Amino acid sequence: MQTIVNHATSTLPVNTQGLDVLIGEEVFTLLSDEDFQQDWDRLYEACPWGTVFQSRNFVACWYRTYQGAYLPVLVRAVQEGQLTGLLTLALPQGGGQLVGAGHFEAEYQCWLSAEAEGESFITTALTELQRRLPGHAVHLRFLPPGAPMSWAEADPRWRAQCVVQPARRPLMDMAAPDLPKMFRKTEFKNKLNRLRRIGEVRLERVTDAAAFSAMLKELAVQYDFRQGAMFNKNRFRENPLKAVFLQELFQLGLLHATVLKVNEEVIAAIAAVISKDWVHLGGINIHTPLYANYYSPGFVHFLMLGQHLSEEGVAVFDLTPGGDSYKERMATNHDYVHELVVSNKLSFQLKKRLKKGLHDRLIKSGLRPMSVELAIRKNIYLFKGKTKAFLNSGLSLLLFKVREGEKKHYRILADDIKRSESCASVEVRYNNLNDLLDYDGRGVWQTRWEFLGESMRRFESGERSYTWAEGGRLLACAWLGRAPVGGPAPEGAPVLRGIYCHPAGRGRLAGFLAAAVACQDGGELYATAREAYTSQALEAIGFTLVN
Repeated sequence: MQTIVNHATSTLPVNTQGLDVLIGEEVFTLLSDEDFQQDWDRLYEACPWGTVFQSRNFVACWYRTYQGAYLPVLVRAVQEGQLTGLLTLALPQGGGQLVGAGHFEAEYQCWLSAEAEGESFITTALTELQRRLPGHAVHLRFLPPGAPMSWAEADPRWRAQCVVQPARRPLMDMAAPDLPKMFRKTEFKNKLNRLRRIGEVRLERVTDAAAFSAMLKELAVQYDFRQGAMFNKNRFRENPLKAVFLQELFQLGLLHATVLKVNEEVIAAIAAVISKDWVHLGGINIHTPLYANYYSPGFVHFLMLGQHLSEEGVAVFDLTPGGDSYKERMATNHDYVHELVVSNKLSFQLKKRLKKGLHDRLIKSGLRPMSVELAIRKNIYLFKGKTKAFLNSGLSLLLFKVREGEKKHYRILADDIKRSESCASVEVRYNNLNDLLDYDGRGVWQTRWEFLGESMRRFESGERSYTWAEGGRLLACAWLGRAPVGGPAPEGAPVLRGIYCHPAGRGRLAGFLAAAVACQDGGELYATAREAYTSQALEAIGFTLVN
């Protein structure tokens, strides 16, 4: 990773306009000053549009945690010894845009000032940033309502440099007259009653830091599994600092963490950021895929949390922008936030304006821009993945897919399974999301994004997984489901299907399948196979072909 050279080595004196830019170690030095800390806290409380993501505790925590990945940049204005304006930014290692402090961890990014200085401070700050850090655009996502924006349209200089993109924000307003009706919805009651038939259902707020830290590891796995299946993102795996940062926020009292439990099993969790009398969705928002289709644990958790927040005296549960349908189902009203990009480079402006124009056209056409962008990104990813698989394996993998035969159907009595020595060397795990995240698509045709997406769909349809992983790599996986109507197996009979095996594990595939079958209580079991090596492994442990 390229390291950015620190642009300053000592704290700059405040310039004649009362404004200065601090970079790198200068920022950390200033953060340790008690007078500055108190000034920041006062300014934050006084700023009408400031959010928790501009609070000293949040920003300082993020700067410290991510100091190896981002260079802190801070702009302050001081008049007659008083802090009157503050803009906290960061420059990613390797260069690029100046982003709001918090970057992906901060839902809202803006400056702090008194209302009267809102426009004069930000325009002076941007001017000074362009002088001190030329060539770096400033990207703030999202500006909360109330942040002064007329300067970006009224002033010809800034109108030419600014690209402003509105985004609709769904809110659950605790004072909304219709809110109580939401908690009496038939859909909510039905889902909740279904869960209650399984066992005791309880919403629990996590208030102990040790308890939060202990559960975070499992929550991170569930989060990465869902994000990997939907967006090909692995936030915790790719960025271990995310867990560290969340734990620090919890210690600071900035996280509102709740879990939904059934018989002590955590089936959903939300870690939201607390901002004055608001709670902002973010941090962690997960539900287990094992109950997703029939029970909708995420939906139940959201509404139970809404009731809980109302009882706690929270004014608004901010569901955050994004256009997600599940958020719209729970919103009582909406407002608008804005994404702002500022650059004096013509090429950058043209690129952003083209993107904004496309975004606006999609909205007018009734399409969700994020969904269109995701579909394009996924198609590009799949094309690259298939191309890479073909280039790495030559014609052999492609010919294998062409020659791939029809499914073969097998049957066995679980008690008749033939065990081998390899069976004892295989550790089979049940419904282990961490094993599924260890999928390695090298040497096979299916990409990791496709595999995780298919795995999530299988869970949601009621199937359960058996996995075998070693050394951080998934070697084999099989799914246990129920036979449909009209197939070779009796309706409802258990069927082992979707069998996957990494090339490195094929020598012990029979052992894995024998161990998976041994997990059954006995009786008749069916299996399907398409690849020749899967058929051979099934036959080796006693499965017989069904006519």
